[in-house]
Amino acid sequence: MAATRKKTTAARATRRVDDNPPLTAAERRELERRIKDADDPRRYLLVSATLPWFSLYYEIQEDAWLIDDPRRATLFKRRAAATAIRELMKPGVFVVPCTVDARGKLVLSSIAGRKVGKLRLAVLPEWRKKKKVRKKK
Repeated sequence: MAATRKKTTAARATRRVDDNPPLTAAERRELERRIKDADDPRRYLLVSATLPWFSLYYEIQEDAWLIDDPRRATLFKRRAAATAIRELMKPGVFVVPCTVDARGKLVLSSIAGRKVGKLRLAVLPEWRKKKKVRKKK
């Protein structure tokens, strides 16, 4: 008697590999964390306030201090990064939180009037401040 062969089914059509497989729970959490981090307007500045009318803001690219002008200072996204840089500097340097607008520019009102220790921060150079005009009597 002849051996009977098992009928083989036609090879299953290979599943089309999905270009965008569903995200795992860990990937979704990481994506949400990154989106939240990107939308956060908080930044951090390094400030040395030595006198009440005189503040120095650190710019890391030039390794220089800017006098009373925080707009060109380095804005750190993470407080831990700003603190790590501060630890490498002299005593008297503070990490100051601030906010940025939608374009990523520093909002001066977020640090105006803020105190570091006992000293109030200066946010505009003295020569740019408008002088009050006194009225003659």
